[in-house]
Amino acid sequence: MGYIIACDFDGTVTSRDTIVSIIKQFAPTEGMPIVERILNKELSIKAGVTQLFALLDSSLQPAIIQYVKASIELRPGFQTLLDEAKRLSIPFYIISGGMHFFIDPVLAQFKGIDGVYANEIDVSHEKMKVIWTHPCDEICKQQACGTCKPSIVRTLGNHQVVAIGDSITDIALANESDILFSTDKLTNYAKEQQIEHYHFETFYDIAKQLESVVIH
Repeated sequence: MGYIIACDFDGTVTSRDTIVSIIKQFAPTEGMPIVERILNKELSIKAGVTQLFALLDSSLQPAIIQYVKASIELRPGFQTLLDEAKRLSIPFYIISGGMHFFIDPVLAQFKGIDGVYANEIDVSHEKMKVIWTHPCDEICKQQACGTCKPSIVRTLGNHQVVAIGDSITDIALANESDILFSTDKLTNYAKEQQIEHYHFETFYDIAKQLESVVIH
């Protein structure tokens, strides 16, 4: 049984959460209280993110793309990790609760990503509407994930899973992964739940350890 890598985007490939940054920039007054409710688990991720994008005018889409490309910093070492995964013949997938319209332009500069799973945005009306394209399967206990990362991984075949993430959207996959690389809130969760994990700050950290942990 081989490995696959399932890597989050917001706050993982990027150095801070992209959706939160977008809301701070384009709808801070109405949006940030919703963000807090999501982080406090008062709202499901699906319900909360749906509400956040419903605050944004569809006409803002080009400006949001430009803002993300110009303002959102990337975590160092991402291409190095992609190269190391390729050397080890480990398929590398981005699995995100974010939206293709701002993720794909950022990832276009990198080589070695085997697939990107994210959501779509309907901009045919005045306000943006999230199209949740990766719902929970019958095995998922939460049934409100938005992007159900464990469900996506199950469609990729019978593999051992190396999960990489940073926050509450990664908890469900972290609980089911075989190897977990974590940072920020996900590291705190792993410590609290006594889940074995490898903390990282940059992708260079993961690249240095990847071969030894998958062989071990």
